[in-house]
Amino acid sequence: MCSSDLQQLGGIDCVTLSELPAPSPTAGQVLVRVHGAGVGPWDVGFVSGGFPGLALPFVPGQEIAGVVEAAGAGVPVQPGEQVFGTLFPAGGGFAELAVASADRVAPMPGRVGFPAAAGLVIGGGTAYEGLVDRGRLQPGQTVLITAAAGGVGSAAVQIAAALAARPLAVASPRNHDYLRGLGASAVFDYHAADWVQQVRAVVPGGVDLLLDCAGGQTRDQAIGAVRDGGRVISIILQGLPAKLERGIIGESFAAHGGRPRLEALGRLVDAGQLRPQIEAVLPLEQAREALRRVAGQHTRGKIVLQIAP
Repeated sequence: MCSSDLQQLGGIDCVTLSELPAPSPTAGQVLVRVHGAGVGPWDVGFVSGGFPGLALPFVPGQEIAGVVEAAGAGVPVQPGEQVFGTLFPAGGGFAELAVASADRVAPMPGRVGFPAAAGLVIGGGTAYEGLVDRGRLQPGQTVLITAAAGGVGSAAVQIAAALAARPLAVASPRNHDYLRGLGASAVFDYHAADWVQQVRAVVPGGVDLLLDCAGGQTRDQAIGAVRDGGRVISIILQGLPAKLERGIIGESFAAHGGRPRLEALGRLVDAGQLRPQIEAVLPLEQAREALRRVAGQHTRGKIVLQIAP
């Protein structure tokens, strides 16, 4: 089985193309022939040693789309089904074959191909969990989304619009038209000294919810745009500030996508309300390049590896 993997930890340059034994599914698992594998900042973290205790060789890749080749006992998934799903934290997606838990894959949306479906798994799942399950965003409410042009943010803008909420986006100027095209009602440049005041001018009482995908100074400034008693939901890679005031409730989380959330994403895709945003599709042989582009933190949407045609 061909894979891009790590024989030793040491960063992106240690990722090599090699042959490994094909995995086999056990009870509750499926073996998937991978056609598309999403590339995310978590993959950069894994190959850079940010997750101690990895068994080597380690194959990165936490989100896949492909065709079921075989199924273990007790699995309601049949060989030949097209699925998309998450492998987190075991990895294995940067390979021709990967093993996934059957409860963490779902039928692939019919309106998209394998690369697009793979690119939706974690970014889309994180956006959905942050907005719906944790943020409890309601129709008519306003949500401010930072780092809105990234994989999570691009999905979040669309999901918020599908919920009949009002998405406001924070991004660099080159991405403003892109985000308006996804459904953002207003877009703000975080380089501007008064961008929070600009948000307050659009929403005088403050936004109901902040979905923060940026962290750092942008996150801390964005909290000033949240109304008293509002909510701040932050992805775990960025975290929350030490203290929140004005009755604002906050939490940070790491998404754990399972079949129900994937099915919800699939329904949005098939209804035309969520379009996976893919910046580039690269072959498996260019896994290093894909990781470097993600590490640069300026991708629009997702970078995806195409593994099988």
